[in-house]
Amino acid sequence: MASSSGVFAQHAEAYAAAGLSAFPVDTRNKRPAITGWQNATPRRTRVWASVEKLGAANGLGILVGKSSGVTEIDVDGVGEAWLALAVKQFGETPVVIRTASGKAKLWYRHNGEGRHIRPIQGQPIDVLGKGFTIAPPSWREDLAASYEFCSGSIDDVANLPTIPATALEMVCGGVSGSVAAGERNDRLLRYCMSQARHCDDVAGLFDVAQTWASAFPTPLSTSEIYRCAKSAWGYETKGRNFLGLRKPQVTEGDRIMDELIDRPEALALFQVILRFHSNRTSFAIAPRAMSKAKNPPWDWRRIANARDILIERGFIEELSAPERGRRKSGQYRLSDKLHGSVHNHYTPSPL
Repeated sequence: MASSSGVFAQHAEAYAAAGLSAFPVDTRNKRPAITGWQNATPRRTRVWASVEKLGAANGLGILVGKSSGVTEIDVDGVGEAWLALAVKQFGETPVVIRTASGKAKLWYRHNGEGRHIRPIQGQPIDVLGKGFTIAPPSWREDLAASYEFCSGSIDDVANLPTIPATALEMVCGGVSGSVAAGERNDRLLRYCMSQARHCDDVAGLFDVAQTWASAFPTPLSTSEIYRCAKSAWGYETKGRNFLGLRKPQVTEGDRIMDELIDRPEALALFQVILRFHSNRTSFAIAPRAMSKAKNPPWDWRRIANARDILIERGFIEELSAPERGRRKSGQYRLSDKLHGSVHNHYTPSPL
């Protein structure tokens, strides 16, 4: 197991000696831990490593592109099948890296490649010829795991192969360059919907959208691109993003139905509760009054029974019990059982 203490200080010299410009990174948030990282050089790498606070960083990042001579293929899907597919498309390389989350990175000799996020439809693969990447042996404290070389090492950087031109034609040709002005927003929204399930947050999706939209013959403004990304992310986090799926995502409504399908009265009562009380911290359930108001139009005993099922199955919680003698209804609140995002990072199976 890698140490979480001083990863940058311990390994910065090796990267600097190999001509790689390294800097400290925050591995959990996947961002540089310093400003000015874009201007990293081997000399500055050594200076940063000598600063106690920076040297104690748990992650080590390097520039990719012209300055380092490295282009990275970032395989953002877990499993050997995705790695094998990337190798088949981009060629063999001596340097294969396993990330802390079990994904893969492939290093090639930089040959003018740019930055292309999810350039191939349906494949969780990024081409990183600009920007930075997190390098071994960076440590993720939240995962208790490190980035590591599965094959090769920094000594192999000088002998990396370039990516075949045929693979780059597939990546860089794209389809965004042929989008007409009147259909840019619609096409970008659909593209964002297809890519949302591969992103961790709306910022990541915005990055993907900017890259894809940069090839439009007539550019979109940054605010328009962000609106498309934000809209697509809204569909994704609510479980309503069905674009390109072989099967629909399971939504919160689906889960409620699955757990109450055998008790339709409880399912119907819960829908009534959600409709009228979803934004309240507590609410009353008075079966006799509800029956009299025909909301729902059932006998009061049926309403009380449905209420008890919802309590039993954890959909609502009883804050105070009803008091018949005082003709006081019970107080309840929605439980946290099904709350939260249903973003499921759906990754289609490789062909």
